[in-house]
Amino acid sequence: MTATTQSAERMPPGIPFIIANELAERFCYYGINSILTVYMVQHLHFGDAKATIWQSLFKFGAYFFPFFAAILADVFWGKFKTIMFLALFYCAGCAVVALVSGPSALAAGLFLTAFGTGIKSCVSTNVGDQFTEKNQHLISKAFSYFYFSINLGSSVSIFMCPIWLETYGPKVAFGIPAAMMLLATAVFWAGRKRFTVIPPAMKQRQNRGALMFALCFAPVLGITMWVWQATNSTAYAVLALLGQMALVIWLCLKTGLRKALPPELVGWLEQSFTGDALKLVLKLAFIYYIFIAIFWSLWEQSNGQTWTLQATSDLMDKHIFAFLQGVPLLGALSGYEMLPAQLTVVNGLFILLMIPIFTFGIFPLWQRLFRITALRKICVGLFVIAASFGIIAWIENRIVHGHVVSAWWQILAYGVLSASEVLISITALEFAYSQAPLKMKSFMMAAMYLFSVSVGQAFTVQVNTSMIKPLAASAVQSGAETWVSLPDVSGMQTGQKIDFAGDTGLTVSGDDGKPAELAGTFLISEIDTSGSRVKLMDVVHRQPLASTGEYKAATAKVTTYRLVGADYFLFFAGAAALAGFLFIFVIGLYREKIHVRQDDTVAGEAA
Repeated sequence: MTATTQSAERMPPGIPFIIANELAERFCYYGINSILTVYMVQHLHFGDAKATIWQSLFKFGAYFFPFFAAILADVFWGKFKTIMFLALFYCAGCAVVALVSGPSALAAGLFLTAFGTGIKSCVSTNVGDQFTEKNQHLISKAFSYFYFSINLGSSVSIFMCPIWLETYGPKVAFGIPAAMMLLATAVFWAGRKRFTVIPPAMKQRQNRGALMFALCFAPVLGITMWVWQATNSTAYAVLALLGQMALVIWLCLKTGLRKALPPELVGWLEQSFTGDALKLVLKLAFIYYIFIAIFWSLWEQSNGQTWTLQATSDLMDKHIFAFLQGVPLLGALSGYEMLPAQLTVVNGLFILLMIPIFTFGIFPLWQRLFRITALRKICVGLFVIAASFGIIAWIENRIVHGHVVSAWWQILAYGVLSASEVLISITALEFAYSQAPLKMKSFMMAAMYLFSVSVGQAFTVQVNTSMIKPLAASAVQSGAETWVSLPDVSGMQTGQKIDFAGDTGLTVSGDDGKPAELAGTFLISEIDTSGSRVKLMDVVHRQPLASTGEYKAATAKVTTYRLVGADYFLFFAGAAALAGFLFIFVIGLYREKIHVRQDDTVAGEAA
């Protein structure tokens, strides 16, 4: 075997550093994410919808800022410098979340963390940059290793962080992931001499160009936030964001502003947004912003959000090893009870199992029966994830009606969800890279694959915002039982959620036994139609809610949800199924064209 052949069969030397960095960074991100909703609901007393909205907005930012980073990397700084710069914000944000308490500090810390996660677009495309035409056959294997590291890091943190939150509190539970982000940054720096470097478009005055870009980017972000606050609609905000970016590109290419811009930037814009490149951007945007976004809207809800909230109920039996009772040596595990946030860990475990099953079993068999393509994988995956939400809807219906459900049913749903992830997420990751021309790799990874996650989160935020229904609670009777008087209770159901916020004037006993303001989400346990009132119980233990104090109707905010119980999950299941059906017609319209590096770029100092 010649040296050239050996080189073609060997992984590039920078790949281990990228994968180790990704493992530690994903430990950090998923560790924070796994306990964020539980922290907001149980420690800050957010309502379920509010917690879902906050976490979805955090994820929106985490997958939007890679767009900003991609342009920094492709045009001004290159991937290495961009990653190191943003990693500092990432570490700072994690530290704020861990060390400072309260809603305002949480919002600031999550913003910095989300901004820092802009490195996503650069780290993932850095994998593909290490390959040439000679060893491009190893790209799929490298991305599988890359995805394996994601799920290994996330699985460990998702399992441990809920334990740390329960045992040691928020500072430790958020602090350990913050330390892992510091480690991720150090590992990436250590590999700087092993990476193949793709230079940015600009060769001169890179820092000045990056500063000008940042100054232009800030008002775009500000206007988008204003639109969101003015309309209370994430759909309008996303459209405003995309419209502004299109307008900026047009101004740079078609007006006198073109002469004031660095020629390298103008050249990159022309290469990326004219002719065939523009057609490619529009075609991929249609696929990613509609169909892939729907997948992410559903998948992210399993990742520490609505599925975790479902698991907090005592009616979900989380003694998953109860069947081992009486078995020699293993019987001690029968009493072990999973924490609600820990159930998410099975997703990563399923992925670790399913990657080889799909890679070496299902996909080769599929190829024998029908020609397998990336778009066909995505189509099938949409129907599969719809099925997972159908299972969750069935679980929710049982819980709402007071029946105990084994956590194994939710684990089954995670198994189905994980199959859809292998079909869609890994495929869409590689598809975004392979379809992009060389100089657009980071941009396309951010603008398509990662921003599709943001669009999906915007959809989730929009649904949760729109489904909130104000209630005119005229009075609340406190005592051993808490009754809420309403103008009309004819449309209410037992098990329906009611949220309290603002100054209610009422106090309840928290899980720690200490008095706390009546705030957050509660359930209807009984409906008194003659008295036009409902009795409340807590969400977790489903026990009557005891309260003290006098209700302040003028300063209290009481709401419920239009999508009640299983209807919420059935809505999203229907959306995914509809997307899968429509995607059948899209498959025949797109023609794939793979772009990889053709020459052996010399690896060197990535500074």
